Amino acid sequence: MNRDIKKLLIRLLLGVLGAIIGVIFRPFWLSDWGMPTFIFLVWLITLIALGWAGKRQQHSFRFGFIVGSGFALSLIATVLTKSVVVGAGLIAVLAYIGIKAKFFARWGNEPISRPKQ
Repeated sequence: MNRDIKKLLIRLLLGVLGAIIGVIFRPFWLSDWGMPTFIFLVWLITLIALGWAGKRQQHSFRFGFIVGSGFALSLIATVLTKSVVVGAGLIAVLAYIGIKAKFFARWGNEPISRPKQ
């Protein structure tokens, strides 16, 4: 099976599984523990997804941790202020600071973070 099709099917399966979990556990997500759990899961999934560089390659734990923390911080700001504009503005400011500080360029130049060709 083609690797791209396999990746697409895995992502589709994970998306459908997430939707099913969201519907089945709806009372939990609407409870007091729902939002902190959701923010933690977003942080953890972002950390793992961006921290894993692939098979037989080094992990970039710091990159995943930093970007995941930025997403979690913007979600916390959105929840506390009840304004999506504040959360989106915070993530835009963090991305701007990352670009100006050449944070993403530094990670992009490392040989472990380049995609396979």
